Amino acid sequence: MTEFILHALRGNPEIAVFLAIALGVLLGRLHIGSFHLGSVAGALLVGLAIGQVGVDVPVELKSVFFVLFIYAVGFKSGPEFFGSLNRGTLKLVVFSLVLCMTALGSILLMNVVYGFDAGFTAGLGAGALTDTAIMGTASSAIAHLSLADADKAQLNSHMAVAYAITYLFGTVGLIVFVGTIAPKLLRIDVRASARELEAELGIDNQDEVLSIPYTRIVVRAHQLQAGQLVGRSIAAIERDFPALSVERVVRGTQVLERDPALVLASGDILGIYALRESVADLAYLVGPEVDDPRSLSFPTRTADIVLTNAALHGHTLHQIRTRLVGAGRMGCFIDEITRQGLPLPALPNTVLRRGDVITLTGRTASVEALAAELGRIRQRTYKSDIAVHALGMVLGALLGMLSTHIGMIPIELGVGGGVLLVALLIGWYNSRHPEIGAMPAAAQWAFSEFGLTAFGAVVGLLAGPAAFEAMREQGLALLLSGMLVTLLPPLVALYFGRYVLRLHPMILLGALAGAQTEAASMNKVIEMSGSNTPVVGFTVCYAISNVLLAVCGPIIVFFAT
Repeated sequence: MTEFILHALRGNPEIAVFLAIALGVLLGRLHIGSFHLGSVAGALLVGLAIGQVGVDVPVELKSVFFVLFIYAVGFKSGPEFFGSLNRGTLKLVVFSLVLCMTALGSILLMNVVYGFDAGFTAGLGAGALTDTAIMGTASSAIAHLSLADADKAQLNSHMAVAYAITYLFGTVGLIVFVGTIAPKLLRIDVRASARELEAELGIDNQDEVLSIPYTRIVVRAHQLQAGQLVGRSIAAIERDFPALSVERVVRGTQVLERDPALVLASGDILGIYALRESVADLAYLVGPEVDDPRSLSFPTRTADIVLTNAALHGHTLHQIRTRLVGAGRMGCFIDEITRQGLPLPALPNTVLRRGDVITLTGRTASVEALAAELGRIRQRTYKSDIAVHALGMVLGALLGMLSTHIGMIPIELGVGGGVLLVALLIGWYNSRHPEIGAMPAAAQWAFSEFGLTAFGAVVGLLAGPAAFEAMREQGLALLLSGMLVTLLPPLVALYFGRYVLRLHPMILLGALAGAQTEAASMNKVIEMSGSNTPVVGFTVCYAISNVLLAVCGPIIVFFAT
């Protein structure tokens, strides 16, 4: 039986690849407390183990899987990357630049101190910074070195070993630093700091926006009795009571559609949108709740609206409200605002950018009218524009093959860098012209997750039997180097961001997580603070650092060779 399995693995490398992926994902799901390896590190470790039997995996597979991953990352980051290149986000761009430069300097310093080769150095950077893109672009650069195939294979093997050794502390160390050490160094209470930032963003004036519920919208029918609402128009009532919206009025046998100028009379049955927390006050404010299908049968819709209107880019929610159709409530409520799939604090002074997704609930006509003002309704589709994306990968690979020189230094994007650049452009263009280059969020996740996990598995398989010997020789040096590369860049960036850029502590913590492309540490801060405000700093830095760290791969190989 054992001989049959070994023969199957050696004779059919595709079996070894998918086995490493499957077992690696399962290994990555195991939790020790709140920590888990993740799919990529799990697949790489399983690949290292399976690779000891001598599996002959085509080296080209590594590039194919990496292209899938880096293309998905670029497509997703495109709108935010180009949208962040403005004066309003300049501080966050500079912050990412400082952290990435410090990280690159730390990696090259460890190369000098310990005399690592290019493989060890690139793997050190990828693992300590938990950014596998470094390993992908470095691998592409190694392929272009004037070395024998055996030497290139050894460098790639060393890269896998260094990644495996440094990744564990890289993940845990950054989460601990951002979630525990950084708040202590800043001498802040994260919950109090989050409340402070929310106040700056206008939480005390949230009624000035369309309406910002923290819970779901409910629909109720109440019969108006003699009281403070009788004889007043719908517009006047909604101005004084922003937590409700009158959508339909039944007066005797008449069904009156919403008209802000309509004056209410005693006995009217009102179809009302309200925030869930305001339902208890409706009986006192309006009158008894009744079961009247006529008043509740107005058409409603919930839609995801992508902000594409250039005139609204960079404005706050409150500013955008005043420029909407009629500058009125229009019977709509904001359910959620997301940026790169992450929830933003839906507060009046939150600044929106093109590509942000606003989820609105309200009357169908009102939602569609607001969508026309804001941008476009995001269609829920499962189809991807495969032709555009495949051509994008081709163009990116061709672009990556071009090279030039600055003095004595050869400059070449490499396949990974070229594909990343083209994907950024296509993602940005799609955010403005959705009919070209569609790729639903689920498809983006599949490209990214499968591509990166499979890349890790192939890297581990290719490392071969020599991996553990390299681990024995350089293990301690790599571990110590990884600890420094993990902790020094965020430490420098923390003080630079706080005392030079003057970033708010919550935005700073989100920026730290984003600049090292590590969502787990941001989620830790969100959990501790009970606020989504760190997302404001995370998304810009995440998009910028995804590009900068990927570019570091060829630079590391050049200086370490």
